[in-house]
Amino acid sequence: MAPAAAAVMSTVDESSPSTSAPSAPRPAAAAAAVAAAVLGSVPVPLSFEHRAGLRDAAGRVMLKNLPLPELEEWCASVGEPPKRAKQLYRWLYGNRRWIRDLDQADSDAQAFSGAFKAKVAAGASLAGGLQLQSVHTARDGTRKLVFALVGDWEGGDGPAGSARGTVETVLIPMTNRQGQNLRYTACLSTQVGCAMNCQFCYTGRMGLLGNLTTAQVIEQVVEARRYLAEQEVQIPIANIVFMGMGEPLHNYDAVMAAIEILATGLELSRNKIIVSTVGLVPEMRRFIASGRAKLAVSLHATTDEVRDWIVPTNRRYPLDELLGALREAFPYGKRKGDDFVVIEYVLLAGVNDTLADAERLLALTSDIYCLVNLIVFNPHDGTQFKRSADDDVRAFRGVFLRAGRPCTVRASKGDDEMAACGQLGDVNLSPRPAPLLRPPEAIAARLAAGAASQA
Repeated sequence: MAPAAAAVMSTVDESSPSTSAPSAPRPAAAAAAVAAAVLGSVPVPLSFEHRAGLRDAAGRVMLKNLPLPELEEWCASVGEPPKRAKQLYRWLYGNRRWIRDLDQADSDAQAFSGAFKAKVAAGASLAGGLQLQSVHTARDGTRKLVFALVGDWEGGDGPAGSARGTVETVLIPMTNRQGQNLRYTACLSTQVGCAMNCQFCYTGRMGLLGNLTTAQVIEQVVEARRYLAEQEVQIPIANIVFMGMGEPLHNYDAVMAAIEILATGLELSRNKIIVSTVGLVPEMRRFIASGRAKLAVSLHATTDEVRDWIVPTNRRYPLDELLGALREAFPYGKRKGDDFVVIEYVLLAGVNDTLADAERLLALTSDIYCLVNLIVFNPHDGTQFKRSADDDVRAFRGVFLRAGRPCTVRASKGDDEMAACGQLGDVNLSPRPAPLLRPPEAIAARLAAGAASQA
């Protein structure tokens, strides 16, 4: 990607006739030239130019990609003071503002000058890269928002650049014992599809179609808040979980920038933001060291043999390495309060839901300061798995409760609208769906015996 300060240069092959047409400038250089014409000088280079998806195809900086310090840097590069960045930040993310255009910032005290508007028009954009396409409301009040990805991002299609298609966000109602909805948890997506190919997850069947930008991650929350306001819903979005489409730590830079904007722009508590990973150990270590949000780890198995099958990432980062990193970061007895890691474990009938599995999981996590969160499997088209019986779920949890260890069961919400955990996405969008893997022989025999007994 060309730096923002690059001048527009026309190059001519010396071996060609002098009438040869110059090559087209790169988008970032073209935008810099336009900005230079407005500002009277070439803008200074930006320290964050390396980030993928920073600019659109015209070379304009997508300002919703920028946490406040980077927005201040951009403002300085066009001759504006830091207070201008704070002013813009409030208009972009402040409650019931969420402007799409600077002309919408129309209060007398905080309106933008014509000169600043010209600078933004010359080299930047307020676009978020998403357009709300449809909303599906489940019987339990869960709302699935389907967004179309719009706009052209520098870098092209695919994992290294812009993604195409649709992405889904889920608003999960959090109710009290009286059934009153007190707040929403927003389940955010970070990629279109996913490269991890977890066998029980519908999103994983899509394969990876592309990364979302920071702006597109943030826009999910902004548009969700706007939608609720338009529906006159007074219930706030108070919690954020990165548990939608994609592996968050596989799109690390975009997600980390998004967390900063969620915390400082949309004013969500870092303790209410959870990032879930299948266990990309190097990125996980970086994330833990950053201290920017809470961590959840999708474990889902107690042996490498089973986890190699249902979570193929285990072949690269096996249980010993993954759990070793968690023992170092979250040693039992040294961490306190809510400074724990969440261990996620989806229960699959006949695969990982036996009492022996429960005992192994108890032992594996005994020296990790953690909360074990059991997930009821949510079926989807083409799945080879079945939901564990309620009695088996209770028995599995009972192993932890008898040992005095915290263990919860995640309520399945939104499954009648394909909005529950593991149900997001559309395999039909993928030109090459990820393969279903063969189960270990022992598991295959157990499943076959179970099927025969029910025939």
